[in-house]
Formats: sequence, C-alpha cells, structure tokens
Amino acid sequence: MSMQIEAEVLFIKVGKVTTTKLENQKREELVSAIKKYPVQNAYLTKTGFKEDEQADLRHHGGENKALFLFAKTTYEKINKECNTEFKIDGVSHFGENLILSNIDEKTVCIGDIYKVGEAIIQITQPRQPCWKLSANTNKKEMTKFIFNSGLTGWYAKVIKEGVISKHDKLVLEQRVEDELTISVLNKLILNPYENETLSKKALASEVLGKQFLTSLEKRYKNKDEDKQFEIYHS
Repeated sequence: MSMQIEAEVLFIKVGKVTTTKLENQKREELVSAIKKYPVQNAYLTKTGFKEDEQADLRHHGGENKALFLFAKTTYEKINKECNTEFKIDGVSHFGENLILSNIDEKTVCIGDIYKVGEAIIQITQPRQPCWKLSANTNKKEMTKFIFNSGLTGWYAKVIKEGVISKHDKLVLEQRVEDELTISVLNKLILNPYENETLSKKALASEVLGKQFLTSLEKRYKNKDEDKQFEIYHS
C-alpha cells in the first residue's frame, strides 16, 4: 500500500454535553456531546480538542480515543445506502471531530502516524457504534447498519499537541501495520474467522486500541456465543 497519502481537513467540529429528550425510543433521553458544530480551528490536546467534551468517559474520549475522524465519502455512502440527506457542513450526525477528503476506512491503517496542522496523531482503532447513533440520527437501524457496513470512522491518539485548522493537510508520515486497515478490522469484528491470520495479527498488535482489542478477543474466543454488542446496539 502506498505511503503517499494526503488528505484535507474539510471540517473541524467540537461540542459540549447536552441532554435531548427522546420520543418513542427505548431510552428517555440522550445525554451526549455527539452534536458537534463546525469551527475554523481548535487546539488538540492529549485528550482531544480543548473545546470538546464527552459524556460517557468509559466508552468515549481519553488518550486512546482523543480524536474521531470521518471521511467525506463515508458520509456519502451512508446517505446513499440509508436514503438520508445528512450534510457534512453543519452539526455532526455521527460525533465526528474531523471530516477529511481523499481518505477512508479502506486506506487508513491502525498505527498510521499523520501530521495535521501543528499536531501529530496516531490511528488506534475503528469506532465501535452504539445506540446513540440511532438516537441522534432518528434512524432506528442506523447503529446496526454502521456496524455491519463498516462505515464507522476511526479514532486517533495525540503524539504532539497543537492547533488544527480548516483546510490543513493530513499527511502520512509512518505506517506500521500495512494489512490492518480500518475496513479489515471492521470485517474481523463481524467474523474473526473470515481471515484467522489477520485476526491473530490484530490480536497481537501493539498499536490496536485496547477497547477494540478486548472486543475482538471476546469475538474470537466465544464465536457465535458472543453477545457483547446487543446491549450497545439497541
């Protein structure tokens, strides 16, 4: 896979924790910072943009998931497959911090080190979708669709803090796991035995995010008996 990857930061989004009342859903309210709004620039710290928040720190945020990145083409694919018209230039529908051109789940690998603006980041894992995606988009099957389709986006940790601005370039500086793309990992979490060689490589990886690694270990060990995602998807 070529090392010559360069993307553009199309949008930067940050948000505060809010409470949204839900109607005709399993839960009564959505307490989350999933609704993020575009800004021209933001300072990226080790735990995320200084202006950004997360409500559920057990599953979101932290140094290993400091930044959530999403592709413009992923938005377009979701719109096409789900018959939606989500816009990328307004409030976030999927909790994304950055929307990027010229890059997606098939071209990004865990362990990738990128320079973006003043910051340097390293990719850690795919996003693991939960019920909040369905609640925020008001589409009951959205969480399951994203899980099954692999149109997840991905997380990064911060190696060097700094300002990121709209239209900055995201440039690949180093690749350490050229087979473990975000797309491959999303397929493995569905069925680790589809490619057991790659599953074992992922399980032995030193750069794969701990939460995704733990989920994959359970999936690999328990096979069809694994029910870990049922509570998060409904």
